[in-house]
Amino acid sequence: MSKISGFIRSAVLAAVVIVAAFICGLRLLQIQIADGEKYLAMTRSTYTAEQPIEAARGKISDCNGVILNTNELSYSVNFQLASMEEGTENEMIYRVLTVLIKNGEEWNDSLPISKTAPYAFEKGKDAEIDKLKKEMELGVYATVDNCMNALYTAFEISDEYDEQMRRYIAGVRYEMQIKDFSYKNQFVLTSGISEETVIELKELSSLLGGLDITEGWRRLYLDGDVAPHIRGTVGAISADKYAELKDAGYTMNDIIGTYGVEEALEEELRGERGVRTITRSADGVELSDEVTLEPMAGNSVQLTIDSKFQRQVRDIVQYHMDFLHSPYYTEAHDRTTRGRDCYSGAAVVLDVKTGGTLAMVSLPDYDINDLVENYSEVLNREYSPVFNRALDAAYRPGSTFKTITATAGLMEGELTPSETITCNKVYTYYAPYCPTCTGYHNSINVEYGLKYSCNVFFYETARRLGIDRLSSWAARFGIGTDLGFELGGDTGRMTSHAVYDQLGLEWNAGDVIQAGIGQSETLVTPLHLATQAMTIANNGVRYQPHIIKAVYNYDYSELLYETQPVVVEDMSEKAEIFDTVTEGMKKVSDNANFLVGKRWVNIYEYKEIPEPVATKTGTPEVVAMTVFNSAIIGFYPADDPEIAFGVYLEKGEFSRHIAANIVSAWITGEFDPVYDEEGYAVLPL
Repeated sequence: MSKISGFIRSAVLAAVVIVAAFICGLRLLQIQIADGEKYLAMTRSTYTAEQPIEAARGKISDCNGVILNTNELSYSVNFQLASMEEGTENEMIYRVLTVLIKNGEEWNDSLPISKTAPYAFEKGKDAEIDKLKKEMELGVYATVDNCMNALYTAFEISDEYDEQMRRYIAGVRYEMQIKDFSYKNQFVLTSGISEETVIELKELSSLLGGLDITEGWRRLYLDGDVAPHIRGTVGAISADKYAELKDAGYTMNDIIGTYGVEEALEEELRGERGVRTITRSADGVELSDEVTLEPMAGNSVQLTIDSKFQRQVRDIVQYHMDFLHSPYYTEAHDRTTRGRDCYSGAAVVLDVKTGGTLAMVSLPDYDINDLVENYSEVLNREYSPVFNRALDAAYRPGSTFKTITATAGLMEGELTPSETITCNKVYTYYAPYCPTCTGYHNSINVEYGLKYSCNVFFYETARRLGIDRLSSWAARFGIGTDLGFELGGDTGRMTSHAVYDQLGLEWNAGDVIQAGIGQSETLVTPLHLATQAMTIANNGVRYQPHIIKAVYNYDYSELLYETQPVVVEDMSEKAEIFDTVTEGMKKVSDNANFLVGKRWVNIYEYKEIPEPVATKTGTPEVVAMTVFNSAIIGFYPADDPEIAFGVYLEKGEFSRHIAANIVSAWITGEFDPVYDEEGYAVLPL
């Protein structure tokens, strides 16, 4: 009986399982077939989109913590494809632009076609025009009307909109296309809009799926006239830059550094964006909106420059150029032309002990905010103010180079400190090529050769050395090399056989003596000049010049790393040779007099500078015997140096006045230019 009852129980259990499986099968068939559309719709009834959250860009400050580049809260108008109903793009753009136009706002539109009829291609945008034709699948000879019609057709822009609005919509749709608008990549229509516009568009966003108003950051440039070439700006990423950086997580809507520190320290300043995850129902109702990844602000950068000293050096160079254009200059120096055409120059001041840049000035300059607001106007101003002459302009060094020739001659044993060379004004070794000197200096040693800047003395020294040894020593001072500066810069070049070959010039034996006085094909930047002076001041130790003092977290509460001095070259095993060169440079400063009224006054006594200054001036030829530049290198105090400087004036004169004022400003912390009632600079000070 027990076996029978067990069998019955098993049979019943099996029957139950079979019935249950049958019922489940029927239910599964119902779900998959009969109710398939219903459940498919349910899976589509909600969707999730991820939106990037912009990270605050790191700040930039001077060495004292004075903030130069920073951020302020800003609102952006974005389009989100995941929330946008298909076919509503044009109407949404129309409604948003209507608000923007009413409130005087601008928006992103890089279409290279005029914004008003009759339409025309914008001048100077050939590459953008070619890209437009390619995007619209048009031939290279397509007209502007062909392009507009193609845009209207491709984006289905109805002629029910007035012609002006059609052009605006076309511009936005084209911008969306080239900025890769997609589910993963939102489109930023505009940013930095007013609060009034924000309120209106937020009301509109509740009616338009895909329209999103978000908080972000706008770059602020405080004291925009302080070191504009150094600080740099940010701007929209270009297509080429995006192609280069997209694997690093950049999007077509990103803002990046465009030059200066903003570009060079992009990786530090950028920060890491966060993620905002939005879930909406099929009818556009927001179901959830949460930050799933918090943004991380960028690191902040501290520069080596002192804002106050930077402004003083800038004012000193400008004041001297103003003096060269003043009637007081003509009266004091009895000159009517030389120096009168000086409108450009540069000055670099380095910390002798570290290579840190204390000031770097390029004139003419500009206010960063003017550049941001009207780039083309600033770019096209007279004398190219955007060009950074301190880093990127390469000039003949002239007699400032004689300090290198002197050092090389002493190092190689071709000179001794006491040895004399006789100057009878004409150098005859390569007769009939007989270059001249500025005077008859008779028998002089190296110190007095520097003091009187005797060409004959340095012709003979360079001849003894030969171009190969002279070039080798010049390279040790950084001439013709990449100095390793964070912002780059022209490497310049040193006269050599190789340089002559590259330039297609024929080398003559006498070319070495012109190289020895800083002429020929040698070119340097003002940063090279300051680095050369720093190397002499350090008895042959050349530090790598730099402008980044340290990197901190965003609010400067935590030091991440600090730039340490880097020795690039060390010639200090013969420090006594640099002592000899320094003594000669001190004698140059003793000889630096200028006329005030009817009285010659020593420039350093006039400024009441307490300790000796070591300098070497140069008057390099631009056009033989007709056009000259003016240069000076130096350091202070001569016997225990703190600062080294290099100054260069295009078509200028008496750059030593600038050097004196720089030293004075360093000592006193003050510079007080004097202008008369008509605005003329009165004295070289």
